[in-house]
Amino acid sequence: MKMTVRIVSVACVALALAACSGKSVLPAGGQGGASSYFSRPGVHGAGPSFTSVITDFSVAQKNSAPAGIVLGPDGNIWFAEHNKSSIIRMDPTTHKGARLVIGTKDSSPSQLVFDSSGNLWLTESLGNKIGEITSSGFIEYPLPTLKSDPTGITVGPDGNIWFTEFDNDRVASITPTGTITEYHIPTAHSHPASITVGSDGALWFSENASGKVGRVTTTGFFTEYELPDGSRPDGIALGADGNIWVADGFMSFISQVTTGGVVTNYSTPTAAADPVGITAGPSGSNVLWFTEAGANNIAMITTGGVITEFPVPTASSGVYRICVGPSNTLWFTEQAANKIGIESGS
Repeated sequence: MKMTVRIVSVACVALALAACSGKSVLPAGGQGGASSYFSRPGVHGAGPSFTSVITDFSVAQKNSAPAGIVLGPDGNIWFAEHNKSSIIRMDPTTHKGARLVIGTKDSSPSQLVFDSSGNLWLTESLGNKIGEITSSGFIEYPLPTLKSDPTGITVGPDGNIWFTEFDNDRVASITPTGTITEYHIPTAHSHPASITVGSDGALWFSENASGKVGRVTTTGFFTEYELPDGSRPDGIALGADGNIWVADGFMSFISQVTTGGVVTNYSTPTAAADPVGITAGPSGSNVLWFTEAGANNIAMITTGGVITEFPVPTASSGVYRICVGPSNTLWFTEQAANKIGIESGS
């Protein structure tokens, strides 16, 4: 199903968000695939020599629930305020920036991604739209199906933007001009969450309710791989080893999935750690970083499965999404504490 709709919001001028306000906004169609999987314990503290320095600071708006976070091509940190229907662009040095209020009220922006042209794309979970911030303004694209709850988002190998529809059991793509195509996932009630591009040129996504990892080609052919019973996968990322890595909160696993569907699960050293977000580490490293909402940690895992955990300063912070920032720093959102965290170790 295809649909092209544009709604232009004149909230402010896109990537030049400083023009909105100069003040600080922060205080200083396929078939299932067979799965093979192994479970191995994660090893605590046995990773690469590493000294971690973690700090965090509050977001100006109370109860904003910071969600998706990404490093922009302009060198700034961008993140979504899920409860405030706004996007923040922040200088990583001064922690000052500007806020873009999304045109749709109560849109609940979730995850973010920049395309090759430097435009920012985002999912609006309750707004049921895909948003785009360009150098000319803010554009919203309504989804063809109501109450889809768009969640994860990434740039596809075909140059289109790909995203998940959590409540609609679909993966969809949108072209740069706004044409949306939806693809039905074979498993009903799968609740697709996050999405990334694999080393095989396909899109890989987590199925939060069905306990599977899905793969879809740019032509809409699906393959699904089962995780252990009880799995609730969420964050997903491509590792430096060419494999897909998935954060499984309910099982407290980090799962490695090869492009052939072989699954190896690494349990977190802390029980009930609840891994949520995950990202590949800085360029040239063999690690991935992830958040542990239950344990109140961020952690890194080598591509060999060695896990090291680091506590977040604020208790019960609700660590959520994570990304690589400037100079090999790690930036993460704390939904419950309403803060942004930085890991600047070496």
